[in-house]
Amino acid sequence: MSRTILVLSFLVIIAGCSQPPVYENHVKMDNQIWNRFDFLFFEVPVQDDQLYDFYLDADFTTDYPWDYLELNITFYESGGGMRSADYVFDIDKTKTDKEGIIKGSFTVIKGIKFSSTGISKVRVENKMYKVQTPGVASVGLITRMTESE
Repeated sequence: MSRTILVLSFLVIIAGCSQPPVYENHVKMDNQIWNRFDFLFFEVPVQDDQLYDFYLDADFTTDYPWDYLELNITFYESGGGMRSADYVFDIDKTKTDKEGIIKGSFTVIKGIKFSSTGISKVRVENKMYKVQTPGVASVGLITRMTESE
């Protein structure tokens, strides 16, 4: 009996440790092709007294020919500030689901603080060298409050 209570308590603690997303949105690509000049825009509500973690999720088909994804991600703050950086994310092509979709989950930035409360616009730009990038099924942005340590 006490072992069951211990296991249940452990599961409750584990479930409580992960912050639920404050924002999550995924964009499905037409014909599983991401045109290099089709920038993705996300509007994330933020508070100036919070720290946030940003993650990028991407689903790829077996038509995706590379083992990396090259992006530029720019944060536009509601107060007028801007932060931009280039990223190269390695893709583990062994992480596939039952339908053969390759799942990519990448950390963009952790512990980012915004100067004002409002809507932060996030632009995701495809920086791959081909105009038509095949095999990209969807790209999503997930935002969570930074967990206190």
